[in-house]
Amino acid sequence: MGLSACETPSPIDSTPAQIHPAATRPEAIKASRLSATLLYDILVASIASQRNNPAAALEALSRAAYQSRDHRIISRAIQLAMDMAEYQQAIELARLFSRLQPDNYPVILTLANAQFKMGEKQAAYALLVNLINQQETGDSPVLRDIATLLSRQDQSVVLSDFLQYVDNDPDNAQLVLTAAILAGRIENTEEFMRLLDKTLEIKPDWEYPAALKLSELSSHDPDSMTGFAEQYLAANPEHENFKSRYARILLSENQTDKALELMQSILALNPESAYTLFAIGAVYMEKGLPEQAKAALVRHLALSPNNDQARIYLSDIEFAQDNYTAAINYLHGVASQRYYLDAQIKIARIIARRNNVDSALQYLQQIDVYNDNDKTRLILEQGGLLQDHKLFHRSIRLLNQGLKQFPQQPDLLYNRGLLAAQLELLEVHERDMRKLIELQPDNAHAYNALGYTLADRTDRLTEAMELISKAHQLLPDNGFILDSMGWVHYRLGNTQQAIRFLRQALQVRQDAEIAAHLGEVLWVAGARDEALEIWRQGTEWGVDNTILQDTIKRLSAQP
Repeated sequence: MGLSACETPSPIDSTPAQIHPAATRPEAIKASRLSATLLYDILVASIASQRNNPAAALEALSRAAYQSRDHRIISRAIQLAMDMAEYQQAIELARLFSRLQPDNYPVILTLANAQFKMGEKQAAYALLVNLINQQETGDSPVLRDIATLLSRQDQSVVLSDFLQYVDNDPDNAQLVLTAAILAGRIENTEEFMRLLDKTLEIKPDWEYPAALKLSELSSHDPDSMTGFAEQYLAANPEHENFKSRYARILLSENQTDKALELMQSILALNPESAYTLFAIGAVYMEKGLPEQAKAALVRHLALSPNNDQARIYLSDIEFAQDNYTAAINYLHGVASQRYYLDAQIKIARIIARRNNVDSALQYLQQIDVYNDNDKTRLILEQGGLLQDHKLFHRSIRLLNQGLKQFPQQPDLLYNRGLLAAQLELLEVHERDMRKLIELQPDNAHAYNALGYTLADRTDRLTEAMELISKAHQLLPDNGFILDSMGWVHYRLGNTQQAIRFLRQALQVRQDAEIAAHLGEVLWVAGARDEALEIWRQGTEWGVDNTILQDTIKRLSAQP
């Protein structure tokens, strides 16, 4: 129902809302409370709403609000008055609501907002300051909502206006923190930090402003962040939320060992912190420590059985250890729409490993999907499985069928184009890449793929250079595109430029094929010892890379 028992007006108005007829239906109010007059006004409001006559609806709804004193009717009347910019009427209705429910802070915020709209700034500030003084020094959403409301007033004066109240009560930590949040909302970083420091001077152990300062330092003064964090934690070692935020910052900076140490200390304080257990499991996954990750994630899943991401992580661990049944069991438990298709594809990959590729394809073909993106993904996955098993001709036939269904699908065009080049079907490759460039003129990978193929397989080197240069312009730091730039320069006889680009490529991406190319150019240039060393490194990155192995055999056979 539109007049639900918990409905209160929004503290901050935005765009005018449409009138909801359900909010004024008679059945929304208990029959025992309906007098004939009240029933009439509710019916009038409902009919006016249906006929999109907000003025008549507000008039009738306001009469019903005063007569019934029902908070659901008053709430809807307040919202309608705000939507219509009838701020004085909204003020009167909000005061009526506040007399009935004095502790309902969204109504107080709506009242203050209406007062600002009417130009009654002092009354609005007084109301908000009184509300601030009622709050505890915890992580109060009330202070944040007040700051948000203030930030939507005249930003040229609102902070200075509010700071007058802070100056009148300089030891009021809640008031100072609200001013700090307001400064942050209007992007006054200097005042934001000054007021946070002032808040922490008044109440040094208040966790919420400390966490705000930590986040700000991590963005704008990382050199100071560590010292502040360590000092705060030394004084407040039990503050779990601060530790959690600090750990997330450390993880974003790849300081995983220190982040793990913090998360373990959080776990010591709260052994059933599901979030911390999940974060620890994810970090151990990234560090390549599957047993530690598994232990944390199993504990997490016991506390949060609906976390499908944890199930997928655990299935990955089991799959890597060849525990296929356990991996599939975790994946069968995935139910959310967000992860369902991922889980089904992973099951197919396990089936391909455990049984055979045809069984995996059959499994994928029976998955019900209802949008074109998911259908395309299943086609690509089937094609990828066939390629993984060296069944290239079957894969391209499947991609051909997919493109009959979705002839302009970029991913299908790109994948078929790459496979066509591998199968020496250069006309198909060029047609697909040019079609992709037509569909996506800024697709650097399409320019690069076609340019590299022309440089490697044909004598159309000038055209190849134009295409690869376009790709390099779009993605100047991409390792594969730098490799193509080096290769086309080599084919054009520009040996030193080729070496320069290939060295850059290898710095960006340690890849066996790039190593094959750089080694070949160095070998031809006479730097054979360096070429051998590059090839040795490339073998470590891709021991089965056929391009690298063929390059080494071909050139090593030369005198």
